[in-house]
Amino acid sequence: MKPTQAALTLAATISGAFDAIYQSVDGLIEAKQKTQLKIATLPSVATRIVLPRLGELRKCLPDVQLSFTYIHRLDDVHHWEADVLICAIDAGFEGAGSSRTLFSGAVQPFASAGYLESQGPFDAPSDIKNANLLHDFDTSAWKLWHERAGIDARRAAEGDIFEDFELLVHAALAHQGIALCPPTLISQEVDTGRLVPVFGLSVLENRNYIVVNPKRGKTEAAEFADWLVRSTGSNDPRD
Repeated sequence: MKPTQAALTLAATISGAFDAIYQSVDGLIEAKQKTQLKIATLPSVATRIVLPRLGELRKCLPDVQLSFTYIHRLDDVHHWEADVLICAIDAGFEGAGSSRTLFSGAVQPFASAGYLESQGPFDAPSDIKNANLLHDFDTSAWKLWHERAGIDARRAAEGDIFEDFELLVHAALAHQGIALCPPTLISQEVDTGRLVPVFGLSVLENRNYIVVNPKRGKTEAAEFADWLVRSTGSNDPRD
């Protein structure tokens, strides 16, 4: 079969129209596809700071799909495949991109009221010798605390060690001992009285939780960081 000249003329006319329709449909589909934001974060910050506020976040970034990846070391700043990195450091941030402080990582002793009633009293730092110590990652923080309190640090290495902060908190809630925690991360438990400060003495005052945006970061990544800084009540301005 061979098309007539009239058919060829018609095809040339309508092909441009069909091309325009296809381009318009593709444009609509592309516009509806959400930008994916890859977030590498400490589990404790994800579960205690970000996830409870997802409704608020979606109002700020309605067309963004969030993809969460856990990091398992406080100071792991090497997740540069991510658009946003949330970690904790004991010194100034020296990586690529910009960082902003979210909240202090200083820790102090907390325990459940039930544990304090059954194992106390803990009226002075020296009474810590009668407590079961709960550790996050390793025993170094409790060792620093004992040294700061001016008491024998040999018992600081005793007690159970929990690699995950949530396990540490749940052990304290289960009346298993006294844990060193950043107050911001356990604010809900403290506000409801499920965890109680034991002493006001803190350590790790130089530690800060931070949010980092790579230099190649997306606009949405910077907006996410702005939202997170506001949500944590930080006064750290944008770099």
